[in-house]
Amino acid sequence: MILIIAFICALVLMAIQRFIYARFWSKGLSVETTYKYTELEAGESNELIEIITNNKRLPLPMLHVKFDTPKSFIFENEANSSVSDNYYRDDVFTVMGHQRIKRTLKFTCEKRGCYYMHDTNITSSDLFLSLILTGKRINNSIIHVFPKKLDLKFFDIPFQTISGDFISQRTLVEDPFEFKGIREYQPYDGIKKINQKSTAKNNKLMVNTYFMTSSQEVIILLNVNMQAYKSDSRLVEGIISLASSIAERFVSIGVPVGLYTNGADIYTGDQLIIESGSGSKHMFRIDTALARVDVSKETYDFSSVLSNTFKHISSNAYYIVISNDRRDNIRNVYENAKKSGLASYFIVPELASLDVQENITDMIKWNIEY
Repeated sequence: MILIIAFICALVLMAIQRFIYARFWSKGLSVETTYKYTELEAGESNELIEIITNNKRLPLPMLHVKFDTPKSFIFENEANSSVSDNYYRDDVFTVMGHQRIKRTLKFTCEKRGCYYMHDTNITSSDLFLSLILTGKRINNSIIHVFPKKLDLKFFDIPFQTISGDFISQRTLVEDPFEFKGIREYQPYDGIKKINQKSTAKNNKLMVNTYFMTSSQEVIILLNVNMQAYKSDSRLVEGIISLASSIAERFVSIGVPVGLYTNGADIYTGDQLIIESGSGSKHMFRIDTALARVDVSKETYDFSSVLSNTFKHISSNAYYIVISNDRRDNIRNVYENAKKSGLASYFIVPELASLDVQENITDMIKWNIEY
């Protein structure tokens, strides 16, 4: 009889705890997965941070936290993970009542791109591991991995030519979007530059100052289509890195840079265009746009991109065309613009072992080493 009573009590207790866990297991449970850096360059290290908070008395003897990240994120610890089209991880925790657990996973962002972190799936159980309880935590994290910067020794002479022309011709103007600092008012300063707060604090007129930028500009025209290597992502990634590196070099000396590409945004599908600008914030905008280029999507016709850009050739602009694809329709648009006075270079990224047979005005070959 005692055994029967004990058995019945055990069943009742099990039913009670199952009811309690089924109803309250997720109450006060917070599961966060975030990145330490959401903007960084390809090849740099990052950290994925898991934070589990159980803000109630009820302990969780087993909590599975499941999430996936792009397989181009190379983690130091591959335990509890599998890799196919994505990197899938399943971490198991025992979380006591009113406990907070933090785990940091170090990884390297190997490839350029814009990555959306999917929702986190969680699975728990009761004290006797007889009940499966599932839930989901929404995650809206987006990480931009910028193109890796390249050595531009091959571009030294064209860069010196362009920057030399700009230095001899340009006038420098202040960029109102690139704040530099505050100084005391001088007779030649405009009223609009007066900083009211600093003036009141110092009891004398103080004005904002801004970094100087060139009145001339460089326009980069980037073609993400290949002439013969449709499936080779290494080529197109190298070309995107080249555009980013050239833009950074001109921005660093105060020359405004615009970017026109036939690539499509990974989320909106829109053509990626960045109007001319300068300064570190503008370089951030360029790199963000290049990170969002989806080379798997259908691209816009590059000859049309060139035609639209060359309709009104600016005498204050230098155009840099970057295209492995140099078929007739592209070359014809470019050569016609050259006859109309286009100041430009045509950079052809190509394997070092291959020659460029086409005769293109002001062409530079960039040798890609594998």
